[in-house]
Amino acid sequence: MDGKTLKHEIVDSMREIVFGLEDSLVSTMGAITGIAVGTGSQYIVILSGLVLIAAEATSMAAGSYLSTKHAREAEMLFHGRNGLEIHEEASHPVRAALVMGVFYLVGGVVPLAPYFLLDVDRAVVPAIVITAITLFLVGVWAASFTKTSKLKSGIEMTIVSLAAAGIGYAIGRLVASYFGVEV
Repeated sequence: MDGKTLKHEIVDSMREIVFGLEDSLVSTMGAITGIAVGTGSQYIVILSGLVLIAAEATSMAAGSYLSTKHAREAEMLFHGRNGLEIHEEASHPVRAALVMGVFYLVGGVVPLAPYFLLDVDRAVVPAIVITAITLFLVGVWAASFTKTSKLKSGIEMTIVSLAAAGIGYAIGRLVASYFGVEV
C-alpha cells in the first residue's frame, strides 16, 4: 500500500467503490425485477442475473481502466505543456479497474441472492428491500468520509437509485401485459 493508511486507500478508490456498488445494485435489481415480473421464471431470473453481473462487471472494469488511463495521460500532457507540476499520485488504471470490477460483483449479488432462496413471486419484495437497505448503507458509509449528513446521504442514495431501478419493473410489467403473459 505504499505507506498509505487503509483510510487513504479507500478515499483514493471512493469513486470506483461507490459507483461500482450503486450501479450494480440498481442495474441488477432493475433488470432482474423486470425479468422476474415479466417471466415468473426462477431459472431465467438467476441465469439473466448471473450473465448481467458478469458482463457488466467486466464492462465497468474495462471502462474504468480506459477512462482512468486516458484521464491520467491527458492530465500529464496538460501539466507538462503548461509547466505545471505532475502528480504521480493520480489514480492507477489497473487499480481502478480491479476496484470497480470487484465492487460491481459484490453489489450485484445483493439483489440476486433472494432468487436463489425463494420462488420468484416471493423473492421480488425481499430483493427490493435488501437492495434499498444496502443503498442506504452505502450512502451512509460514503458520507462518513465526506463529513456530510449520513442520513441525508443515505436517503439520497436510496431515492435516486430506486427511482432508476423502478424503470425495470415498469418495463417488465408493460411487456408482460402487451404479450398477454400472466405472471
